[in-house]
Amino acid sequence: MARARSLPSVLAVAPLLLLGCGERPSGDGTPGTPAAQQPARHTLAVPEPRAVTTRDGALVVEWQPVDGSIPVNEHFEVDVRVRRAEGGAPVSDAEVSMTCFMPAHGHGMLREPRTEARGDGTYRIRGFLLHMGGDWSISITVAIDGLASTADDAITL
Repeated sequence: MARARSLPSVLAVAPLLLLGCGERPSGDGTPGTPAAQQPARHTLAVPEPRAVTTRDGALVVEWQPVDGSIPVNEHFEVDVRVRRAEGGAPVSDAEVSMTCFMPAHGHGMLREPRTEARGDGTYRIRGFLLHMGGDWSISITVAIDGLASTADDAITL
């Protein structure tokens, strides 16, 4: 003969049964969104360097994420190559910075990337984090002897 279980003991086991039914717990321990409904991780593939000319036409700036893609809400690094538009000579003595801004939301990035000169007109920029998907405008500023030139680009994550 089967023994009847008390209501309190059944209620104590119910949350464990729910967790086993494909749901992910939220940060506070309560059941969360079913695993099949979790948002997919988004990335933008950038398999080739993107080349943009500065607004004044003096420089060509090529940029590409180090691993070939830009993830949403994950850190990544960018390699930048700067050369003269006329003649194509590399620009190695510059200060290079890159910022991203979401025009539709009126905000930029939550972090300030840092640039390291690598020689022969190449620079590594570390510390990017684009915290949400959508349209991002990109500005790459190259300062040479106190004069700045800016190249503009845009991406959609």
